[in-house]
Amino acid sequence: MSSSRLLGALLCLACAAVAVAHIWFGYVVGTPPSLAFALPVSVFLLVVVGLGFWLGWIMATTKEVEPAPATAEEAKEEPKEAKK
Repeated sequence: MSSSRLLGALLCLACAAVAVAHIWFGYVVGTPPSLAFALPVSVFLLVVVGLGFWLGWIMATTKEVEPAPATAEEAKEEPKEAKK
């Protein structure tokens, strides 16, 4: 597994942990918050965490592309400026 795929998987796990911790400690375990303040903050946080998870998912699932081999014509071409 390449380093970018591993980093993407770790980003997914971290974002999921932040979202679960925010919901758990903010609404389940803690005292009931003032919803006028807590709901917009929660929505903003969950949107940012969702974007982070999406970025991590893209990093973790994207396959690596090998560079295309050079063709014979490209190898034979030389810079034209050098011939002056």
